[in-house]
Amino acid sequence: MTSNVKSPHAHMNKLSGKTKFIEDMNLPGQLIGGILRSPHPHANIVRIDTTKAKAIDGVVAVITAADVPHPPFGPTRFKDWNILAEERVLFIGEEVAAVAAESKAALEAALEAIEVEYEVLPAIFETEDAMLEDAPVLHSSAPDNRPMHLQLERGNVKAGKEKAAVVRGGTYVINPIYQGHLEPIAAIASWSEEDGVTLWAGSHIPYLARETYAAAFGLPEDKVRIIIPPIGGSFGAKYVLKMHLIACALSKAAARPVKIVLNRTEDMISAHPRVPLKMEVEIGADEEGRFVYKDATVYANAGARIYWSPNIVATACTRPDGVYHFQNVRAEGHLCYTNISPTTCMRGFGNAEMLFAVESIIDELAEALEMDPSEIRMKNIVREKDVTIHGYQLDSCKLDQCIEKVKEISGWERKKDLPPNRGLGMALGNHVSGFRGIDPRFEGSTAVITLSSAGELIVQTGEIELGQGMTQTYATIAAKELGISADQILVKSGDTERNPFGIGTLASRSTVMGGNAVHLAAKEVKRKMLELVKEMTGEDGVFCHEGIQVNDRVLTLEELAASYRGLHAGDQLTVRATYSPDTDRPDKTYYGHPSPNYPFTAHVAEVEVDPDTGRVKLVGYWAVHDSGTIINEVGAKSQVYGAVAQGIGWVTMEELKVKEGKVQNPTIMDYRMPGAADIPPIEIAFIDGSDPHGPFGAKSVGEVAIDPVPGAIANAIAQAIGKRGRALPLNPEAVWRLANDYE
Repeated sequence: MTSNVKSPHAHMNKLSGKTKFIEDMNLPGQLIGGILRSPHPHANIVRIDTTKAKAIDGVVAVITAADVPHPPFGPTRFKDWNILAEERVLFIGEEVAAVAAESKAALEAALEAIEVEYEVLPAIFETEDAMLEDAPVLHSSAPDNRPMHLQLERGNVKAGKEKAAVVRGGTYVINPIYQGHLEPIAAIASWSEEDGVTLWAGSHIPYLARETYAAAFGLPEDKVRIIIPPIGGSFGAKYVLKMHLIACALSKAAARPVKIVLNRTEDMISAHPRVPLKMEVEIGADEEGRFVYKDATVYANAGARIYWSPNIVATACTRPDGVYHFQNVRAEGHLCYTNISPTTCMRGFGNAEMLFAVESIIDELAEALEMDPSEIRMKNIVREKDVTIHGYQLDSCKLDQCIEKVKEISGWERKKDLPPNRGLGMALGNHVSGFRGIDPRFEGSTAVITLSSAGELIVQTGEIELGQGMTQTYATIAAKELGISADQILVKSGDTERNPFGIGTLASRSTVMGGNAVHLAAKEVKRKMLELVKEMTGEDGVFCHEGIQVNDRVLTLEELAASYRGLHAGDQLTVRATYSPDTDRPDKTYYGHPSPNYPFTAHVAEVEVDPDTGRVKLVGYWAVHDSGTIINEVGAKSQVYGAVAQGIGWVTMEELKVKEGKVQNPTIMDYRMPGAADIPPIEIAFIDGSDPHGPFGAKSVGEVAIDPVPGAIANAIAQAIGKRGRALPLNPEAVWRLANDYE
């Protein structure tokens, strides 16, 4: 089952409840899989006895580390993964053993019957503790528990500090939050000694996942097939998961298909949340309000293994420097192993985190210089044709227009006249549209378009639909180039055996990377179809809604398909096009031009704070975006709405409460996420403009939309209560403590 979407009714199945997610799928002979997890954050495994579990009626397979391979592998250059824990467990929830059974009752009985004896070891939970000389070493490859140490400087920060007339800064703390996807984590695996393993899983980077999983089992990549059914949300959670590997290992041991579905609590205790960060940030400005330096140190908690936390550190240390001209920048990043569940990316990918600090400090600088916060921003922002301090080439940038427009629609001038306990806050954001550093071997996308015998144009892509509207956008791009209805286009993706290779859906790359490939393929199929018409009729044709018009006659796509097959020995008309952007892989100092284009945005939040309870109510929100040409306006606005709602949750309520490595609130009832009543009216505007490197001039929108949200809300709260919060979440207790000077 692949993700096939036909326009314009792409999401009707989801709305009507007809969509088949992994949990709804079943294979003949399928077993139920389950995982036994560690109750300790750090312990030696002294003994595992599975004898009683294997004897339970209905149990088909029980596996431990002794039953799986142990090569060094992982999805990044840090090869510290395993399939099941070997000699030690490194976090509460780590996978120790797994069972495949005929029934849920047999599965639960077997998991209960597995005997594990542990020797509890000292554990570390904070980055500062991880770097102490006497800290227990979690991985021999990092004797100081610091697998990554980033250091960079551009310009001369010391000289910048000497020029500064005013300096502001502080320590900013980012909370671990759960991605909150609606669809649970699930997978079905079917192992064949002849064909290898087929995995049905909700990964949105299936080709990299295939490479990782093949390495884990010592298989060639063509022996691992990943099929992507519809995905019910991810926000960074469903890249590459050990649970997928365990399903494969169980299927191999049982010689039958195995399905594993994690319940919400099981997912949350072993979730890979947003990377917790502690950031020491300082910015200086001269007397006129021009920034003269930015100095930042980032401490990041990777948890017990490396997922995507190195990318978060690198992004936090560099990407916000593409919003403003700081002139001189220094950044240092410490990524540390600890005994918590491995942490990973979430929408915003390190950029939103650092922008929370940067945008907060800029408001403080404006206050110190008696400038309007919008004025100091306008004085320092990047502009079109600039090259940023890290080498980003801005062939389009309408950030100045975003600021002016958001001031207009929010009524920014009323900021000074707001009643008590009300506040208006502004923040800016930037992002990428793909990132050359994700995979050093290739960045780009391939699309295949086929004219089927039924007269449909089938677009195949390696990018993955997550519910963000990618397939609708691709159908629109192809239809726009061809001049036909999007109803005649079917978009297919999500099968590593059938669809072209793709880096996947991450780094806001789908619209520009995949869209450019679709656009190139559409141009070529258009050329070939017009050649076919000329060959058939001797006349030139023109595309129209129904097909291709030649004089007074309209040739339907079905007629053209039949004619092509008749002229080409039964073959279908197929074209393949690859888009490879003219970008740079950032060098060792993180300098380079890594994306075809860069979106920008300016947001304003309005809050009302109850001084007696600390409750923050969002009463208005305004978002203005420079995302180039908007191809799918409904989809683009939906991305902004969703990002703002997600940001409201992040800033005002959400947090995985982790105490000594154990999640204290592992249910949706205990983990507060925003509902409809928490979301204010949101007004969205897009600045007209076209980028030369996007399909029909488009840039990305999905991630940049969350980047300013923490800063905008934090700045609004600071005005409302006269005190600034530097640690997220700014929930009622935190805001009440700030407002009442209560430590």
